[in-house]
Amino acid sequence: MPADAYAECSPKSLLEASALRLACLIGKERVPPIGSPLPAQFGNLIVNAMRQLVLLDEKGLQRLADLKLNITKIDLSQCGHFPYVVLSRLAQFDLESLSISDAGPSDSSTFDVEEFIRECVSDATLRSLRYLNIGGHDKMTNFTRLAQFSALESLSLAGRPVCQAALKVVRELPNLKLLDISNTLVADISALNGQNNLEALIMHNLRVRSGCVTETLRSLTGLRVLDISKEVTDYGTDSSQEACVDLPLAMVQVMLDDPHKCWPYLKSIDLAGNSLANMGVDRASDIVSLLLQRNPRLERVSVLATPLDGHSYIVPVERDVQIINCATRNQAVIALNAYWNTDRDAFTAHALHCVYYMLQSGYDDFSDSEVAECATVVCAALRKHLLNLGVQMAGSACLYHLCNTGSFQLQKNVWLTICNDYLLQLSGINFYRTCKVALESMLINSDAGVSRMTIAIVSIVAPKMRSQDARILASDVRYVKHLVHLMEQNLSHFRNSNSVRAENSLYTLKFTLSALWNLTDDCPATCIVFARENGIGVSFEILRHFESHHNIQTKVLGILNNVSEVYEQKLMMLQNSTYLRALCECLEGDFSRVDATGRNRAVERSYFAAGVLANILLCEDWHHHSDLSREEVNSLMVKSIRQWPMLSVPMVSYRSFEPFVRILNETNLLGAQMWCLWGVNHVLSHSDANSVSMGYMSMLTESDLLTHCVRLSKSPYVDERVRSLASQIEIRFLERSIHNIRVNTLFNKQVDSSSIPQESCA
Repeated sequence: MPADAYAECSPKSLLEASALRLACLIGKERVPPIGSPLPAQFGNLIVNAMRQLVLLDEKGLQRLADLKLNITKIDLSQCGHFPYVVLSRLAQFDLESLSISDAGPSDSSTFDVEEFIRECVSDATLRSLRYLNIGGHDKMTNFTRLAQFSALESLSLAGRPVCQAALKVVRELPNLKLLDISNTLVADISALNGQNNLEALIMHNLRVRSGCVTETLRSLTGLRVLDISKEVTDYGTDSSQEACVDLPLAMVQVMLDDPHKCWPYLKSIDLAGNSLANMGVDRASDIVSLLLQRNPRLERVSVLATPLDGHSYIVPVERDVQIINCATRNQAVIALNAYWNTDRDAFTAHALHCVYYMLQSGYDDFSDSEVAECATVVCAALRKHLLNLGVQMAGSACLYHLCNTGSFQLQKNVWLTICNDYLLQLSGINFYRTCKVALESMLINSDAGVSRMTIAIVSIVAPKMRSQDARILASDVRYVKHLVHLMEQNLSHFRNSNSVRAENSLYTLKFTLSALWNLTDDCPATCIVFARENGIGVSFEILRHFESHHNIQTKVLGILNNVSEVYEQKLMMLQNSTYLRALCECLEGDFSRVDATGRNRAVERSYFAAGVLANILLCEDWHHHSDLSREEVNSLMVKSIRQWPMLSVPMVSYRSFEPFVRILNETNLLGAQMWCLWGVNHVLSHSDANSVSMGYMSMLTESDLLTHCVRLSKSPYVDERVRSLASQIEIRFLERSIHNIRVNTLFNKQVDSSSIPQESCA
């Protein structure tokens, strides 16, 4: 994207923001005292800011002149006409760049160059001015006086009703490199013959009718940029009855007359709006090819609104060349980039129309970067051409398609932005609302990309919600039904798809399981809906098909852990011997193995499997439902738990210890007791690293868990391992309590310390 288009939509720098603020103060006549002249860079920014704020009127220009500002660049174009008494304030500045296009003196119907120089230009400006734009529509007189600007490098007379006599002044400007005579009455360019110093010649919409055009073009060997475009967007409808020289054909004639002739420095040529011999695509293609082949540095050719526009063109040279037309969506955006910041309203509107039709017919073909660039340049064009109805209509239509693709693409872009670990950790995020909107979007969009992003957001945000908010959210059965459906769908895709789709399914499945794990936590109603929608059956299918994915299995077992806290659901699992055996198999593993992140995946899987079994052990009438006895399951749990090492990183967090208390209240089975106490020890040992942190100590005192620990640690009738785990919990509680007492005591001492200086009262 060009820098100017990017700058239009980029945040302002601190210097630009300061200039904008000062411009506002100048407009309100509230400028603070300025001790010394401000540097020219800052002064120029202030002038530009005033122009953007429409403050550069008669009063604004007078206020600028009264301030101590170094200003080297002033652009009064589109600021209205000024009387000489105001324009004369320009003489206070030593300017290097001046544009008064259509801003000539309001007290005269002509623009007299001699009078303008006498009244408005300082001697320093005469010596230093390098850029001068005096384009406009009023008659100009005494233009030969322009030769007084000895350092002038760029001159624009665009739009002035001047004829070829005005070009004679060019010979008296030895440093002139750019000349713009677009839309003038110049009909003969012979006066430019031999001007090798000219690097850019802009002749947009110029109707040359006489003179030796080929000889003049042949002599301009220093050209780098040549604009011979015509202000028509349909070359076939050019209704001019005048016999004008076809400038592209004149260039072709120069090259045909001399097989070695070229413009050795020519980099860019604008042929837009030309008929290119008016003999169809092939002839136009031949002309462009000849230009490219004979001019070794030519790298940019505009053929917008020519016979080649909309047609693919194969570049006949090996160097990088940019062909500006609307054959492809990329070229259409390039064309818009090329013209939005010019005064070529017709070409800007034409490019916008092309972009609009491509958005209308093939929005999905645009890449994300193309959409972003397209939106940026369309907005820039709309701001630049506020008064042109064609540009505003076409640009608005483009924005409609960019923002209204069934609001789907807009939603997709929003979720892509939000799906960011950093953003979702920021303070001030409403986790409940974010999660709810993500779930709603997931329900109404069938797109796999949206599904992956929204479910990822839910899985990240759900653990951060307050318990009551999570319960409210999980009470909506639509969400749970859809998440179970996603489990089933992605399991099927994983089993039946190729590697890429299987990888996407695995990604979505992981986040779906994480979301369900959090939404079923401490929410019996959600667990019942989960079971009713065959969530338990799908969970065991996932366990079976993902034997080598301990991370997936752990998430499934975490969900089943929550579900098994509801009596009817654990009874359902007990009644299916296949389910029970699958859970017992998950107890086993290599507990000595730690992955690169420090996680012991085998212990994690075994822990959550044991949690499900600990809840199932509470079921009555065991013998009527399973070929595995309660004692066998209990023994398998004890054997596994005895092998678990203490983990170096946290694997789980709890909102409440009530599930442990409930198990300890209802059973004396060793496996269930060991599981509860091991789990509490684990979260307490990682309380500082855990999201709930110090909250575990208050959870411990508010529940009956500490009472159970005291009872078990003192009882001679319980297993030694149970006594040890219970004692460790007591010790952690006492250590934390003593630490808190010490911290409070130290704090109180510091507050009461006499070292804090006291003021005596008189």
